[in-house]
Amino acid sequence: MIKNCLARVGCLALILVVVAGGWLFRDDLAGWWRRLEITSASQPSEDLAERATQKLEAVTARDGMRRLELSQAEIQSLLTYRAGPLLPAGITEPVVELRDSTVLLSARVDPRGLEGLASPEVVERLFSDSAKVVVELWPGVLTPGVARVEILTLQAGSIVVPSMMVPWILESIEMPGVETTGVMLLLPTPGRVADFEVESGKLVLELTGADGD
Repeated sequence: MIKNCLARVGCLALILVVVAGGWLFRDDLAGWWRRLEITSASQPSEDLAERATQKLEAVTARDGMRRLELSQAEIQSLLTYRAGPLLPAGITEPVVELRDSTVLLSARVDPRGLEGLASPEVVERLFSDSAKVVVELWPGVLTPGVARVEILTLQAGSIVVPSMMVPWILESIEMPGVETTGVMLLLPTPGRVADFEVESGKLVLELTGADGD
């Protein structure tokens, strides 16, 4: 469940800008442009993907406090070797970078292959061809014990989407099982969340008990 949730949220976040109105405001954004460069040097491997998969399975199999720690290389390995069937059509080349407190996700988005969008006609106004999309995410915990991911920055090519547009973008995308509130995604987990953050170069998720305990 956690594996599907993390993969789904990560991939969905990468297509958020596809339904944005950034293209409509491209002239006004001339002074906003900045690039979010993915500098990940992680070398994915099948062994790391398998190790990460085992960690994900173990954290859902025990009672009481459960702690999951995934390194950048392990997450990249999951994206490279396991996320293929979970990626929406039109999304390729996923890359992850763990920063001090945020997660940077990048992928190539081909609007011609995208499906399941609430406003597909907007895609034609955004892209005439595939583009590199980058999203900066800030993981954390809401009271009571709910994991959340805040969308800090969205960028398609050289276009940075204004944060005020993010709530509209989130509402325009079908995300079964994921609740949205403003610029945040609330994630379903098999237990109450005690910790969800980037810590010492790893993505940490700590659960305590099951939902309702």
